[in-house]
Amino acid sequence: MTAHSSFSDFLLKLSDLSLALISLGLTIVYRFSPAQNPTFVVDYLSERVKVANAILGFLLLLSWYAAFAAQGLYVSHRLSSMAEELKEIARAVMISSAALLIAAQLGNWPTINLHTVVGFSLLSFTLIAFTRGALRVNLRRLRARGHNVKSLVIVGGGARGRRFAAQIKRRQDLGYRLLGYVDTDPAFAGDEMTGAPWLGTIEDLPRIVANEVIDEVAIALPIKSHYTQIETTVALLEEQGIAMHLLSDLFPQKLARSHSTDFNGLPIVTLDSAPRFSWRTEAKRILDLVGATFLLVVTGPIFIFAAIAIKLESPGPVFFIQERVGLSKRRFRMIKFRTMSVDAESRMKDLEHLNEKTGPIFKMRNDPRVTRVGRWLRKMSVDELPQLFNVLLGEMSIVGPRPLSLRDALRMEVAWQKRRFSVKPGLTCLWQVSGRSNLSFEQWMQLDLDYIDHWSLGLDASILLRTIPAIVLARGAS
Repeated sequence: MTAHSSFSDFLLKLSDLSLALISLGLTIVYRFSPAQNPTFVVDYLSERVKVANAILGFLLLLSWYAAFAAQGLYVSHRLSSMAEELKEIARAVMISSAALLIAAQLGNWPTINLHTVVGFSLLSFTLIAFTRGALRVNLRRLRARGHNVKSLVIVGGGARGRRFAAQIKRRQDLGYRLLGYVDTDPAFAGDEMTGAPWLGTIEDLPRIVANEVIDEVAIALPIKSHYTQIETTVALLEEQGIAMHLLSDLFPQKLARSHSTDFNGLPIVTLDSAPRFSWRTEAKRILDLVGATFLLVVTGPIFIFAAIAIKLESPGPVFFIQERVGLSKRRFRMIKFRTMSVDAESRMKDLEHLNEKTGPIFKMRNDPRVTRVGRWLRKMSVDELPQLFNVLLGEMSIVGPRPLSLRDALRMEVAWQKRRFSVKPGLTCLWQVSGRSNLSFEQWMQLDLDYIDHWSLGLDASILLRTIPAIVLARGAS
């Protein structure tokens, strides 16, 4: 997810909560502000708020947010109809209304009774539905102009695949860019599908996935005659965390979780092998924002000290900015304190033969390019602190697989290891607290996939607690 989309999601959530609050306020004013008491609003707003009611109100807002998130209102609605979204809004408003009634009873709020809650339900549903409808129209207009576009590959060049491609091509407002399609049948070689090129056979899909930025894949093969090919395709895509749309029947999958939708009367099943959107993923993002902001404020003096030390020891910039590979193999510029000499990149080739690790990564315990200050910064993990800005931008998370450099990512050859790109990279991870440089590359990758498969907020908290002693004791640092 880009920083722009993260900000858009934040505005959408803020809009929903604001409209719910406005609906509640207008309902209360309408019911309890008779013509003979025009000062009701001023009197009501000037009442002193008790601490207990303030806390209860905050919890109520959190419950509203959780209700909207749980109904899937912050998941992409590209392929779903407005009717489906309205159902989600209605369910969320009903849950929010029930929470409001419970809070009113607990807090003994005299202005909120059953009649107020009914009025709140009708008004909030109307305002939120209208806003969502306007947003949907605006988003589709932007996507039709080429903004907020996702790349799509179709597996299967038959009638089902061509029908789906035609619908995608006709519906430019959905925001999909059809990269092409794959099919093993030699009759399709070199043939176009609604203007999209033939990319190769299904056997070529691992190469295509490795070399292209692919957000989603639509599988349009007949299940009876191509079951083995579909199973192989699903296994490849799920191990790399790429979202799939199955235009066919269900069959068992090892990692991916499925959910269905309807696209213009065409039933679609989507499989995700990465953590799917939920209130937990939203809570993780909120904790990222709060945690990164807090840490930047607290570690401000360390930033100043590190910057001065780097400048005093060697010429060159304070920060080292390098292109890294993040979510869905998208590249971003990661920020670190500079710990090496300014010519470190150009000296890399001369040191390749001294690599102490197997796999694509390069590690040397006594790398001559590391400065004295840089060695201390690395030992205490201070060099990683500027990545908090990447967390704020939505390019990284506080907990997640460490981001690989472009060099290392391009050298990865084992397909199952690439599923680590299905989640945001992080500042700390299981590898960070399990030995770091003492582990092999294969062990590192397996820990990353274990994190993805068993992710929870509790696991994140456990990793954070284990990170502190790992940094203090400098276990596995190099």
